[in-house]
Amino acid sequence: MSEERKKWPRDHPQHKLNHPSFRQPVDPSTKVWRYFDLPKFVWLLEHKELFFPSLNMLADPHEGANTKRYIELMNHFYANQEHGEKLLAQIREYSKDARKTMHVNCWNIGESESEAMWRLYCPDSQGVAIQSTCEKLVASVDDDPQVFIGCVIYLDYETEAISQGSLFDAVMQKRLSFSHEQEVRLVRWLGQDGAESNPNGISIKWPVAQTVEHIYVDPYAPEYFDDVVRSIVRRFEPELENRICWSQMRAVPLY
Repeated sequence: MSEERKKWPRDHPQHKLNHPSFRQPVDPSTKVWRYFDLPKFVWLLEHKELFFPSLNMLADPHEGANTKRYIELMNHFYANQEHGEKLLAQIREYSKDARKTMHVNCWNIGESESEAMWRLYCPDSQGVAIQSTCEKLVASVDDDPQVFIGCVIYLDYETEAISQGSLFDAVMQKRLSFSHEQEVRLVRWLGQDGAESNPNGISIKWPVAQTVEHIYVDPYAPEYFDDVVRSIVRRFEPELENRICWSQMRAVPLY
């Protein structure tokens, strides 16, 4: 995988959108959202790059781990095989190491904003959300054959298992308790030799203006914060200023 992956046309079975580990949304025009605190938003505009932290840098220690049911199936499969224990130990170590070389960039999918996401990613009430669509997000990374994209699957880690024909399967699954995230995930794997040079994460060039449809200002921010966001956008990406608006959650209640 460390070798450069060929860029296949989208209708080819080996195109990355057809990878079995990356399930695609039913409707590619569905909206996607990414919530930022202000420093991360400024970094995005200044560098015009998406940041991909490695799995082991994320808060959930189960990122990239297998389910209990899958481990049971694996133990049963290798129980009577020659060198079965050794092979199991190698597979487990390989999976753990992949947490350092698998890098992800996470989005929320849905037609409306998420109050939970505002609270989770902008706890100081001074953040923004950028909104795009699945198809535009795909187009934004289509020239990089190393970046895959798909919807995360939420499982009961005690009773469920999915096929582990690829290391990507474990990356694209999460516990049911995270299902409120409704996550679309971009994934880039550097290969087993990529951990030492990129211990925390990587970034890739990203066409901000061509991808972002709207910039929403935090619904819980003070009035002046809209001016702050606009001045930042004017400096780094002025053509986006007319796409800035207050969060729709800020609407005045009607009685």
